[in-house]
Amino acid sequence: MPRPTPRLLLYALPLFTLFTLLGCATAPASRPPSDTERDALSAAADGQFDSALRVARMYQAWNDPRALDWYARAAATQPRTHRSTSAEEQLGTLLERGRLDSSDEPQKPQDVRFKPSPRKAFRWYHSAAYHGSPYAMDDLARWYERQGDMAGALRWRLRSAVYMRELYKLEALRGATRASTEAARLAADRPSTNAAIARIQRRAARGDAEAQVDLGSLHEAGIGMPEDKTEALRWYQRAGEQGNVYGQYFAGLALGRGGKGLQKDEAAAAAWFAKAHAQQFYMAEESYWRKAIAPPFFIFE
Repeated sequence: MPRPTPRLLLYALPLFTLFTLLGCATAPASRPPSDTERDALSAAADGQFDSALRVARMYQAWNDPRALDWYARAAATQPRTHRSTSAEEQLGTLLERGRLDSSDEPQKPQDVRFKPSPRKAFRWYHSAAYHGSPYAMDDLARWYERQGDMAGALRWRLRSAVYMRELYKLEALRGATRASTEAARLAADRPSTNAAIARIQRRAARGDAEAQVDLGSLHEAGIGMPEDKTEALRWYQRAGEQGNVYGQYFAGLALGRGGKGLQKDEAAAAAWFAKAHAQQFYMAEESYWRKAIAPPFFIFE
């Protein structure tokens, strides 16, 4: 799936146009603005993230659908940081739920309701993930699971596990894949034919950059094939050379971390991170990637 259109243009659009684009909430009842509202809107004229977020949270607390517009404005502010991606994630959550509060209790009659929009929610989760949010990776995995798309869920579970160094959490999936592969071999007397992995391999061989990242992740995790960090890096680099931001970022992680037959090369890692950062992938900024490649440590109490 191609990356969503950048949200930079949203900030420049008039309030009414933004409200129409976001689309699914009912208009708030007409009421005179309070001093709090006037002050917040006046401060938001500076175009800064904190000012836009203050207005978004104010309207959300008042159960006013204009909160959606102001979260979009906050998400569009530059430079891209973890805070702007958090605004994108919040929009995804609100649009998927169809309500402005975070409660699971029944809404009050006077509360604003709007039709949930999983597709619009997906676009915001997707945007946050491609701007570097590790939380959005989990949002997307759950979104795909709710849609019954296990291939999509696998993609984002893998990506989250690679970033978090939590490939061990995929052990159940690894075992299930091995069992499926063995069953196919016994039934047909031929090499491994796990259907999902075979599709990824075919698409990667044809040059699909997203599938190349998926295949690299499978090699790194040892799912459906032997664990091989060097082969994982090769696929990440092939995706990264096509401009895929996850290929670039994961190539940087692989080279920066090294291990199991892969020589650590921090200079080469930095070059890949720079490519990802140029695409507004905030985790590829140096202060973040240096923490991501640092050797893990564990404290036992």
